[in-house]
Amino acid sequence: MVEVKIKILYLPNCYSQQRQREKKANIYPVLMAMEAEKYRQEGHEVIWNPPILNKGKLAWDDTDKVITKPEGLPFLSLPHPDRVFTRAKEYTSGNYKYLPGTHLQAANGCFWGACRFCVEKGKPYEVRPVDDVIEEIEECKTLGFKGVFDDSGTFPIGKWLNEFIIKKYDLCKGIKLGCNLRMVDVDYQSMKEAGFRMLLFGLESANQDTLDRINKGTRTSDVKYIIKAAEARLEPHIAFMVSYPWETDQDAVRTLKLVHWLLRKGYAKTAQASFYNPPGGGGKESHRPYVKKVYDVWKYPDFWFNKLKDIKNVADLKYLWRQIKAGIWKQ
Repeated sequence: MVEVKIKILYLPNCYSQQRQREKKANIYPVLMAMEAEKYRQEGHEVIWNPPILNKGKLAWDDTDKVITKPEGLPFLSLPHPDRVFTRAKEYTSGNYKYLPGTHLQAANGCFWGACRFCVEKGKPYEVRPVDDVIEEIEECKTLGFKGVFDDSGTFPIGKWLNEFIIKKYDLCKGIKLGCNLRMVDVDYQSMKEAGFRMLLFGLESANQDTLDRINKGTRTSDVKYIIKAAEARLEPHIAFMVSYPWETDQDAVRTLKLVHWLLRKGYAKTAQASFYNPPGGGGKESHRPYVKKVYDVWKYPDFWFNKLKDIKNVADLKYLWRQIKAGIWKQ
């Protein structure tokens, strides 16, 4: 039986690599790009995010399929994305200090996979071989990327991480790596030495009752791992949420105060707030204003003292300026 080849149009947008609809970001849609490359290798005609063609008409007029988000093709069957074909350097958003930066995915899903609010809930946790991920990082380095962020639901730990750290240190020097990581006890010092920079931790709340209700699987005391990462000279980025329907104003303020404290002391270098909105809705609208209050940390002198203390080179200064501009824009 002859396989029919088709014409596929990819139209990534500001949500294609995002897990939350409220956040728009021009970040590299790596999972879509991996799926697009699979189709290309199978011989299909793939068009990636074309300009307007044919006197104002988009190029989908004669295509067989239009794709705007990952289809969910078998993750472990996907090849590395072709970052030249998909023009990866045009995607400018992302918490990169060293530019240009790009995203990759070592795993699909999350090894915890049970948080009530998360789109990864219940998804099988599939992890690529260490050597395959290392090979892709080397490709990124060859293409001139200076920073890579792994956008797996959570980065693999245990034996996989230990092997990765050794090989990353030996083979991929000169390119900085960031990743999503649960608040767990790992060898943060070895991660630093292997070239990791930014670790994104899901703090979510300072209230244990809330962590239990959302099935986060963490304790409020696990904030110690954020501090431990910072003490290893890594750069923690913390994410939290407000508007849990069962929380009082005092509960929300408690979380906000913890986040401000971590930022002021320099244990967290950056932070982001989200509106709690699980599948089916249910967020507490009266708490929505708290989302932007994370930026009130600028009012504290010790926050600026630690920010200025962190400046060691021009890249640090440029990164701080980008953060300041982003904060002003979001006020």
